[in-house]
Amino acid sequence: MSSKISRIWNWIRRYKYLFVTGIFILVIGLFDENSFWNRYDTKKQISEIRQEIRYYTEMYEHDTERLMDLNRNPETITRIARERYLMKKENEDVFVFMKDENEEAE
Repeated sequence: MSSKISRIWNWIRRYKYLFVTGIFILVIGLFDENSFWNRYDTKKQISEIRQEIRYYTEMYEHDTERLMDLNRNPETITRIARERYLMKKENEDVFVFMKDENEEAE
């Protein structure tokens, strides 16, 4: 048992600079606040946030186009009122077609 310890101790004394450098790299690389693991996690979060920004930017542009269309074209308002809110003109009948749930399952 003591011979193993003395061999390890002799190896550490012989390669002390290599040993200290290895421990330093290990501590900085894995356990430090700016470790490789934290950097990887931060880059992953940045990527997810950029995807969210892209998604919301596209949604904003789409909604802006629809809003401008509603402001410019009164027929669009009529169409949306008829389709979404089932509004109708006088002397007009509205028929609502719904898909049968059994047909969708097939």
